Amino acid sequence: MSLTLVEALGQVDLEAGQTYCCQVKGHWVELRVLGPVETRPSACYDESDVMLDPWVELPRPSSASRLRSRP
Repeated sequence: MSLTLVEALGQVDLEAGQTYCCQVKGHWVELRVLGPVETRPSACYDESDVMLDPWVELPRPSSASRLRSRP
């Protein structure tokens, strides 16, 4: 019989705000427990993490000649 992760964690006494680590089949697993009303980390971000400046001044094009083509 195989348990899902949700079923397995449902049997464990988890505390909000705690981080749990264990090794499973050679891989380290880290579980961070959030409270019932806390937002998910992917839903919020710190504005200082944004590294793009939305206003950019592009240089003016250099002088060029026009070329007309005919079929």
